[in-house]
Amino acid sequence: MTNSQKKIIFHSIFGLLLSINALHAQTAKENEIFNWFDSTIRKENLDINNGVLYTNPYRTIDDNNLYFLGDKFEKGNLTYNGQIYYDNALKYDVYRDILILNPAGTSELIGVSLNTEKVDSFTISNRNFVKIHKEQYNLPEFLTGYYETAKFSDNFIFYIKHSKTIQKKVKDDGAYYYFKDNNHFYLDYKKNLYPINSKNDLINLFPEQKKQINEFYLMNRSIRKSDLNQFMKNLMKYINTSLSNQAK
Repeated sequence: MTNSQKKIIFHSIFGLLLSINALHAQTAKENEIFNWFDSTIRKENLDINNGVLYTNPYRTIDDNNLYFLGDKFEKGNLTYNGQIYYDNALKYDVYRDILILNPAGTSELIGVSLNTEKVDSFTISNRNFVKIHKEQYNLPEFLTGYYETAKFSDNFIFYIKHSKTIQKKVKDDGAYYYFKDNNHFYLDYKKNLYPINSKNDLINLFPEQKKQINEFYLMNRSIRKSDLNQFMKNLMKYINTSLSNQAK
């Protein structure tokens, strides 16, 4: 029996015993059990280590880069080819939408580009990402890729598509590249997807919440300026709570 087959059987049995429903629902004890099994069959032999060597051809200056939260591997979990893997060294190339794994026991200079078709979800620094296919929604501009997700209820799920634009500049010692955040926001409300590009988009979607939305923008100007992603998450939570209270 191959390691992959053993892992599938092992995870299936424990999945039934522990009622595994989602990546973030695992307890510390369950993580310990899975990590013990991964160590037993040697992590370098796991399926997730079978990928293409990752390369970054873009030379940048200072902290400017094409990654999510910076050019360092962070501990995270992922679901790959239907299996859950815990405590992996991960980083996310936002510009090219590539999840990168630093295989266990190797230098931090080594990264493997994980097969996008096999990655279902992952977490980095307690931020949750899922892969969504464009066919899931009837929205022409919506593309298949990794989306940060914040689920407030079954009918209210917020998505952030992290992306970056690139600019090339030539200096005396050669070409450099500059990356700038260019994120897009979407709301899955009652199984329909809506792009959220402005305050008016939200007011048009929730006209009865116009006063509350305007007040939220007014009272949270500083965080909107310093951290737009967090501002939008807070706003979505606020609207969902307001809708829930209104329905009571």
